[in-house]
Amino acid sequence: MTDDARREHRYAVILAGGRGSRLWPASTESLPKQFMRLDGPHTLIEQTFDRLAGVVGPERVLVSTTREYAADVARALPRLAPANVVVEPSAQGKPAAFELFCLHLTALDPDCVVLVAAADSSVAPVEAFQAGCADALRFVEEHRSWTVMMGAVPVRPDVSLGYVHALGTAEDVDGFRVAREFIEKPALVDAERYVASGDYFWNTSTYCFAPDELLAAYRAAAPRMYVAVETFARTGDPADYQAGESPGHELYPLVGQARPIAVLECRFRWHDIGTWPSLYRALRDQGQPEVISRGSGHVDIESEGLLVVNDTTATVVTTGLKDIVVVVVDGHVLVAPLDALEDQHGAISRLRAQAAARPMTHAPHDDEPNAGGPSR
Repeated sequence: MTDDARREHRYAVILAGGRGSRLWPASTESLPKQFMRLDGPHTLIEQTFDRLAGVVGPERVLVSTTREYAADVARALPRLAPANVVVEPSAQGKPAAFELFCLHLTALDPDCVVLVAAADSSVAPVEAFQAGCADALRFVEEHRSWTVMMGAVPVRPDVSLGYVHALGTAEDVDGFRVAREFIEKPALVDAERYVASGDYFWNTSTYCFAPDELLAAYRAAAPRMYVAVETFARTGDPADYQAGESPGHELYPLVGQARPIAVLECRFRWHDIGTWPSLYRALRDQGQPEVISRGSGHVDIESEGLLVVNDTTATVVTTGLKDIVVVVVDGHVLVAPLDALEDQHGAISRLRAQAAARPMTHAPHDDEPNAGGPSR
C-alpha cells in the first residue's frame, strides 16, 4: 500500500470528557479545562485539534466526549464535522470511551489506524510532535498487532505523572522500545530513580493502534463492559450504556494479554496541564517570566515563582511571594504553595470538598453590630 493510500485510513481522536477537577476553582464541571484558554490565545482542545489535524487532516479528527460537553465541543471546534463527535451518554471510564470510539471507527473504516490524544496537553515544538505521530502511524501500519505509546523523556522527578519502563528495540525499528512496566504516580524517591536511569518515560497518553486489535483485547478482558458498550453503539439507548466492570486503565487489557506495546522515545517538550504547578511550568517553558499573570487585574512587587489566575474584575495585589499560586474566580480564592498542589495526595480534592461544605457568609452592613468595630 502506498503512503497516499495509507493516509486515507489514518484517524485521530481527542479525549475531551474529563472534568479537570485538579484545576479547581477555575476549572469546574460546567467549564472544564479543555475549553479554557490557559496557556495561550486558544483553548486546550483547539490546540490539540490543530496539532492532530496537521497529521491526519481535519476531516479525520474525531472527539470523544460525554453528553454534557457535546455542545461545548461543537462551539470550541467549528472545523469539526458534527458526525465526528462520539458521545457517551454518561462517563463510564476511559476503557468504555475507547471501546465506543473504536466501534465507531471500525464501522466507518475496517482498515483504520488511530492516534489518540488527551485534550489537555501542552506540546512544543509542534513539528516534533507531528513527526512522532507520523512515525507511530507508520509503525502500526506495518506491525498491526502493536500499540504505540508516545513517551516523553522526563526532565524532572514528577510524582503527578505516569511512567513506563521501556527496554530493547521493538521490531528492530530505531526509536521504538518495548514497554515492560507501567507505574502510576510514583513516590518521589522512585521518580528520581526513573529520571536518572534513562529507561523510563512519561506516559503522554498519546497512543497509536489499530482499533480492531484493541476491541479484540477488550472483548476478552472485560466481556460485560464490551457487550454493554457494543449494545449502546447499536441501539443508542443510554440505559444500555452501563459498563459496570472496567479494566481500570485503558491499556490494562493489552498488558494482561501480553499484547505488544512499543514506546516511541520522543524529544518534544510535553506538559500535562492537569495541575496548577504543571500549568506554571508549561507557561515558563514558553518563555514567560517568573511572575505570570493570566486574566486581568494583577499588580506585583518583588515576587518569584508566582502564578496568578484572575477571572474577576478585581485587582489582585501581591508582593514578596515565592513559589505560590493565586486563583481568583467568582466565589472562590485559592492561595497555596505550588508544590502543595502537585496532587499526589489529592490536595485539591480535599480543599474543594471543604469549601463546598462551608456555609455561605456575607459581609456585615454598616448598621449591623461589629460592622465597623465594637458595637456602641
